[in-house]
Amino acid sequence: MIRATLRMRVRPGAEDAFERAWDKVAEATARSPHNLRQALLREPGDSVYVITSDWATLAAFRDFEQSPEQDRLTARLRELRESAEMTVNQIVQHVDARTAGEENTK
Repeated sequence: MIRATLRMRVRPGAEDAFERAWDKVAEATARSPHNLRQALLREPGDSVYVITSDWATLAAFRDFEQSPEQDRLTARLRELRESAEMTVNQIVQHVDARTAGEENTK
């Protein structure tokens, strides 16, 4: 599994439009069979957003990232941002919180 992390500075005043545009992108991306989850985060009191997107494989992510569909889907996001930087990392381990009283089964 891999996680793509995209940090974007959005134009001041465009935050609401950016969030609405991201909703549309996320909905379409979620239909990809290899997309596992996505999240939109915002730095408190700032116009900086972080998007995380988990994918089954690096190849699946790259195929989507380089597709005409992805380019079309994300066009509005690109219009609303001032800058962007992306990292892609392999997820080595993912730990979910346990329910109170649940024992560790490792």
